Amino acid sequence: MGSLLDIGEGIADAPEPKAVPASEEYKLRIIDCRQDMDKNQHPYLLPRFDIDGQPLSKDFTKFIGLPHSELEDKAMARARSNLRIFLECFGLPTSGQIDLEDMVGKTGWAILGLEETEQYGEQNYVKKFIAPK
Repeated sequence: MGSLLDIGEGIADAPEPKAVPASEEYKLRIIDCRQDMDKNQHPYLLPRFDIDGQPLSKDFTKFIGLPHSELEDKAMARARSNLRIFLECFGLPTSGQIDLEDMVGKTGWAILGLEETEQYGEQNYVKKFIAPK
């Protein structure tokens, strides 16, 4: 005989996660982070965030292209700056090595945007990470 799942009084009125309003500052928490290679075999970091104090907000990610030897000077400077700003925002070291698991749980502030996508509907994205003062 199979096990029974007790749903209690039901979940028919359970709210769906949704995006938060744009152009405001939110405290983000890193809930996952992975490093991989894009379709051109260039490295990237992909942290996944939730919004602190917003239990019904959708999780979202931020693609961060990592510096690599094939970048031209301007693109290298931009990639290094983008990575530095992200790391500083979450109080992470800007040199040496970082275990991706150590990023999980770190918090930082960002101004969020809002976009509509066919695949995900309304979705937040990071307009700007805010460095600690």
